[in-house]
Amino acid sequence: MKSLTVLGLVIFSAGGLFLIGFGLYKFFEDTTVPPIVRWGIIALVLGTIIMLTSLIIERVKDKGKENKL
Repeated sequence: MKSLTVLGLVIFSAGGLFLIGFGLYKFFEDTTVPPIVRWGIIALVLGTIIMLTSLIIERVKDKGKENKL
């Protein structure tokens, strides 16, 4: 069951990254958006990705500690 969960998480993450990447590509194609808005959105997206990655890593580490006890 664990390998199926990991596979689902990998597929979900890949799909999310593809959608975010495509959205950012289209966003930067539009020249009418002011640069400050562009940098703000980049900061929001990167911050969200970093926080989610950190949370996932922390959960995996905590789960590994529980299994050893």
